[in-house]
Amino acid sequence: MVDHKKQFISIFNETARYHHRNKVFRDFITLAAASIHNGINCNDELENEYMETVSQYEAKDAERMAMLLAEVVMGLEAGSGDFLGSLYMTLELGEAARGQFFTPFCVSRMMAEMQLGDIDSLLADKPFFTVYEPACGSAGMLLAIAEVLREKGFNPTRRLWVSCTDIDTVASGMAYIQLSLMGVAGEVVTGNALNGERRRVMYTPAHWIGNWSLRLRKTN
Repeated sequence: MVDHKKQFISIFNETARYHHRNKVFRDFITLAAASIHNGINCNDELENEYMETVSQYEAKDAERMAMLLAEVVMGLEAGSGDFLGSLYMTLELGEAARGQFFTPFCVSRMMAEMQLGDIDSLLADKPFFTVYEPACGSAGMLLAIAEVLREKGFNPTRRLWVSCTDIDTVASGMAYIQLSLMGVAGEVVTGNALNGERRRVMYTPAHWIGNWSLRLRKTN
């Protein structure tokens, strides 16, 4: 089997050596998130941010950014769990001074299995359930919940809606990318859950495709 994490790291190390590694990863997240979002719901602010970011890279490196996203897609399809969160820590890009440590996916998976032990009875008389994650990181916990839900015979795209927040733009971007690619409906907020700050809110493609705005209103 192809090791998509190794492939990602190999391409990443060749990408834009004239920029610091933290910047390249941050810009990759910016470009990937904007591409996914504007593919279904175009936002002028995101489009301008995309164009400003990509203009700082040579053409061959812009192509490598697309190759990096392809590795993320294939890695998630191969069942690599929290693909981006794992890479972020492997590349030592996390900020330890801010307490930024991403939970190993095996731990998230164990917690999800414990939380969803009674999911059959919960969804017996409800069309879906919602999950709120106030410090989501790269959304590893939410990805684990969706994975367990799927294994129990439920379609997470229709039976789960998430709201997650992170104060760090890279973390919220990783969360948006992974939740979007895994077909999880919900909102990803860049802001501070403690004081209610919501600097940016991005809805995943599954949110729009599944008409979740209407579904959520009907339950209120």
